[in-house]
Amino acid sequence: MHKEELVFLHLTLFHMKRFFEEAGIANGHFASYDKLGIQPVHIHKSKAEHKKAILTLCKGITDIFKESQPEDVVKNPRVREMLEVVCSVAQH
Repeated sequence: MHKEELVFLHLTLFHMKRFFEEAGIANGHFASYDKLGIQPVHIHKSKAEHKKAILTLCKGITDIFKESQPEDVVKNPRVREMLEVVCSVAQH
């Protein structure tokens, strides 16, 4: 994957993180990511650093779904909105 593609994926997952936080679902699930200090806007960071950030965000998202039933997570209006946006982007 090219660095630009990694940064875009990082940005997409970062937005998902924000949606989960705004929806009140995230409860410390992204503490490891926050400790990394790497955000999508840090384009000067290496590919390896962005990959680590991506995997850490994925872990946080996975942990949310481990602790909650998927149906309950999706019922949240903010999460439903986020999923609709992600699905529409994926179709293009």
